[in-house]
Amino acid sequence: MASIREIAKLAGVSPATVSRVLNADETMSVSPATRTRIIKVANQLNYHKVENLGPKSPKQSNKLSIAVIKTHSSKRENDDPYFRLIQEGIALEAGNWNFRLETLKLGEVSLEQLAQFGAVLTIGAFTDETLADIYKVNQNLIVVDNHFASSRYDLVHTDFAKQTEQVLDYLYEQNHRQIAFIGGEIRTVDLNGQKQYLLADVRTTAYENWMTIHGLSDNIQIKTGDWTMAFALNATNELVESSGDQLPTAIISASDPMSIGIYRALQLKNIDIPETISVFSFDDIEMAGFMSPPLSTVHIDSLEIGRVAVRLAKERISDGRKTALRVEVASEIIVRDSVRKNKLS
Repeated sequence: MASIREIAKLAGVSPATVSRVLNADETMSVSPATRTRIIKVANQLNYHKVENLGPKSPKQSNKLSIAVIKTHSSKRENDDPYFRLIQEGIALEAGNWNFRLETLKLGEVSLEQLAQFGAVLTIGAFTDETLADIYKVNQNLIVVDNHFASSRYDLVHTDFAKQTEQVLDYLYEQNHRQIAFIGGEIRTVDLNGQKQYLLADVRTTAYENWMTIHGLSDNIQIKTGDWTMAFALNATNELVESSGDQLPTAIISASDPMSIGIYRALQLKNIDIPETISVFSFDDIEMAGFMSPPLSTVHIDSLEIGRVAVRLAKERISDGRKTALRVEVASEIIVRDSVRKNKLS
């Protein structure tokens, strides 16, 4: 059962105001809108002192809790700050609103279990069928980091496609035409943790479209695989070997951890960055500014992605919002020393 303080926080008023409204204090001067909001929040949180709340379903018993399910492994989260910071943002914002978080393990979670939570946050690319099944039992579904999900759900994602185009625009201004791309592949996952369909990352698609539109389709070079430094290192080796004397003048990396592998491969082959090949990346992890040379990258506010997801859940739980929202968290290009102006031949 919700407490007075929890209701006050979600309703945006003081605990004293909540107490007096719920106890029908006639001397209390409060606007009808505020009174209605307090009663509504108390209703949704199953506060027992509010009268005439209507029938209570089992789903109402756990309204101040949020289930978190994610497609990536704990190891991937430890290796990639992007996912770790999303989780931290979720935890911080949940603490601000007194929501209890419970991270559920794929293969052990059931739809019946998800129905008992106030909201469900999914992180990563779950299958369309999985999201539809979750939505049937809990319509307070917030989808995080899945650009392919239906707009019937609340979605929180980054502007990866736009920023890929911005990076390419910048490289073009620096006279780069031979631009390669090294990125990762996405596989949708079901509730059992089983991988299903292979999807192209939005950065890969944006790169390919931009190169085609700008008349550079003959220069398209794409290497995609798992999101690891080892894959990026091997992909860079393959790229260099297959290019012969026509090396790319720039490489776009889908993530900073992958860029570490790219750097290592180029350094082992005595290929200078940025004198021979410029490198531009995504994430802006702490190490990026300390690499040699410092890595040009797109700063992603992963922490804010997590916080926004919880705010959307809060609106669903306490305000009763039904209309789905799509929130795009903006990122920022950070130009460092890993990119130089190319000399056109």
